[in-house]
Amino acid sequence: MTRARTVPDRETTAGKLLAASRKHSFDPEIELDWAVPWEPDTFFAPEQISSLYGTPIWNGLSRDHRIELTRCELANNLGFGVWVETLFVQMLARHSLGFDPRSAHLRYALTEIGDETRHSGMFSRLLVKLDRGPYTYNLVDRTATDLLRALSTEPLAFVAVLFVEEIFDALQRIGMRDETIQPLSRQAFRIHVVEEARHMRYAREELFRVIPRLPRVRREALALAVAFGIGLVERCWRTPAMYAEAGLDPREAARAAATNPAWRTLLQECVDRFSPVYDELGLITPVSRAVWRAQGFTV
Repeated sequence: MTRARTVPDRETTAGKLLAASRKHSFDPEIELDWAVPWEPDTFFAPEQISSLYGTPIWNGLSRDHRIELTRCELANNLGFGVWVETLFVQMLARHSLGFDPRSAHLRYALTEIGDETRHSGMFSRLLVKLDRGPYTYNLVDRTATDLLRALSTEPLAFVAVLFVEEIFDALQRIGMRDETIQPLSRQAFRIHVVEEARHMRYAREELFRVIPRLPRVRREALALAVAFGIGLVERCWRTPAMYAEAGLDPREAARAAATNPAWRTLLQECVDRFSPVYDELGLITPVSRAVWRAQGFTV
């Protein structure tokens, strides 16, 4: 049974988020110095968030090879970011057609669409500068996202936005605080973290307004969508083509990442950040919990 939580009405939330957007929004074309070259002998993302960190493969790599792996992994994550954020823009724009055109709720939805568009543009430019990727994800996961785009309901759209952005946020917060990685990476992470905090609040509060009114069968379906969606994200962040471009055996590296205790612990910590909210929403059910466990997560 979904427990009720008191949240502000839509217009109050949207008004606050619009005010925050006016104070704390960034244009990556201006904020980032795209002409500065990459710094030599510098990781592109923190070592500890590499999917192979701590494995025998990682331990056998030279420092230069480890740096190259983080370069390819960052390209993979940015490509995934463009993919899912463009998907979110499509879903949010479609559902916004039903919002009151006079409302702050609509105006914030349009503001968020603008933010996500800038983020995708920033990630795209970083991909060019990295000169790695993009990588193709497996057919099953691509088909699943095509179905999500075509058939998503408004609650499903916000559910998807929230858990994907929560995982991105957790990992990028590590990166933005790490002064040993490429400055351009840190700056991009910071922009994304600051702006996505608003997006996550928008989605979270909307879910607490909408989900308690849904029939049980729809809540069960959403719970399963979350559980399967986590698996999709985890698979896409260890795509074999990424390892191949980094000069590793793609199958061996993907298998090592899938069972890497350090990587699994990091992902579980990301899940632990948002799973209490999903539990409160009634989106962790006995059936969905079994799917989480099958994919290596506890909730």
